[in-house]
Amino acid sequence: MAHDHQPASPLKHPVRVESIRPRGTEVVVRAEAGQLPGIATMLGLVSIEALEGRYTLTRNGDRVKLDGRIAARLHQACIVTLDPFPVQLDVPVQLDFAPEEDIAAFARRNDRDDAEIDIEVLLNEQDPPEPIIDGIIDLGGITLEFLALALDPYPRKPGASFESSAGDSGTESPFAALAKLKRGD
Repeated sequence: MAHDHQPASPLKHPVRVESIRPRGTEVVVRAEAGQLPGIATMLGLVSIEALEGRYTLTRNGDRVKLDGRIAARLHQACIVTLDPFPVQLDVPVQLDFAPEEDIAAFARRNDRDDAEIDIEVLLNEQDPPEPIIDGIIDLGGITLEFLALALDPYPRKPGASFESSAGDSGTESPFAALAKLKRGD
């Protein structure tokens, strides 16, 4: 099978930069039922029931600002009990975009001392801007990226601790249980 170097994203939502209004364009990215299993697999989730990103994009020349939220309902497997449990996420998203060639040009100029002022202007945000490739921003990919960052890498079902006895009334704190584990009692 021929594989592209980039695995196909299960959620695509390309937006052309020139279609974005300077005053702001609202975009909603919603995963269809048929895309949810692929997203769950990609993110290592038991299942995902709903995923929606609501964004406002504003354009200034060829720079774009994104402001929005991602809402998701999903199930993760608890690392203690391995049981699936429901998770609801509401994630704020803020990003800046610049054309790929601008970012590359700034990176190249970075080698020369006299370009420091330009770079500061570009990088005064916490992170360098995301690249706009061929005049298109894929909000589907962005949605998945931010959802992945928001997921708990060590998901625990509420109330699950490392105690083996299920009849335990749960008087012990998880820290005490951890300390016992560390001591090997």
